[in-house]
Amino acid sequence: MTTYFLRGSIIWLNYYVDGARKQKSTKLKHTSQNMKIVKDKIIPALDIKIATGEIYKKKPQTFEYYGNIFLRQKQSIKSYSSKLAKWQRVIEFFKNRNIDTITRLDIKEYLNSLKIKSASKAVYRSGLNGIFELAVDDGVMNFNPALNIRLIKDVKESVKYYKKDEVKKIIEASSGFFKVYLQIAFNTGMRTGEILGLQLGDFEDGYINIKRTRTKGIVGSGKTWNAQRKVPYPSFIYDEVKKIQTKNIFIFSDIDDAGKLDYLWRQCVLDAKVEKLRLYCTRHTYATLMLSSKLVSINELAGLLGHSSAKTTLDKYASVLGADTIDLGKDFTLFGDNTVTVDTKNDDRSRKIGI
Repeated sequence: MTTYFLRGSIIWLNYYVDGARKQKSTKLKHTSQNMKIVKDKIIPALDIKIATGEIYKKKPQTFEYYGNIFLRQKQSIKSYSSKLAKWQRVIEFFKNRNIDTITRLDIKEYLNSLKIKSASKAVYRSGLNGIFELAVDDGVMNFNPALNIRLIKDVKESVKYYKKDEVKKIIEASSGFFKVYLQIAFNTGMRTGEILGLQLGDFEDGYINIKRTRTKGIVGSGKTWNAQRKVPYPSFIYDEVKKIQTKNIFIFSDIDDAGKLDYLWRQCVLDAKVEKLRLYCTRHTYATLMLSSKLVSINELAGLLGHSSAKTTLDKYASVLGADTIDLGKDFTLFGDNTVTVDTKNDDRSRKIGI
């Protein structure tokens, strides 16, 4: 007979098939309404399947079989194109193995073998989790071995950026539309996709209205919930933009992906005789120089960068805010004078403790 139990806030079922114990999530939260559904509908239906033999375990399929189903189901999501290559690598790795033979240890070892940052590994993990969940839904697995796998945290690296004189050399070494691209990137801190999604009408009253992104030809709404924002720009940039503007709707219409900018970037830093950092370091340069020059606060910078919270900005650029950049003045006092009075119960005397 089928019984139920709780795992966290979710109702799970416990039953036996040919003497083997099975457990399966109903995916329903523990509420009075859901409990009635489980008791009156789900459990009776499952008991009938067990009694008639309909519940007998299906023949396991390969990992690739469920991987292809997973990809078809994800085609409509906004981030599909950016995640597809990573998910395909996962499918290729476990391709011909029966999905029920893959263990949690197999998954951990695979993820740890990837020489990439944890943020990128999370995409691989999401694919694994989704694929195994399909196998659980199909009845060929009792649990998802990829569920709640923790990734090893990256060693925190210091932010790399260019100094002002280096930025000047880079701009001077560039030309044409790429020079305009770099002028926007260094002066606004915009992401690559945001710059490629710019239209002339986005420039208004000294601000750029960031409304969209463009990656591999696909127009999106932005990386975070507050990615749509306004950022100030130097007036000369608009004049430079008009010089390269064509009849196309996008300012940088000939470039639809960051990968196509890499060649121009490599050549540019080579000609400028500066260290080759990633093109994305234009954003780090903007953020670092804005903070070190004390032009903005962390909260203000978070808004300009389109971060989801100031914590994200602080975690990334905390090293810029060294103690030597904080000036409280020689006469600074937290409590109005230079002492705190402490009264003790056993001594009617009071003593002064310097801060």
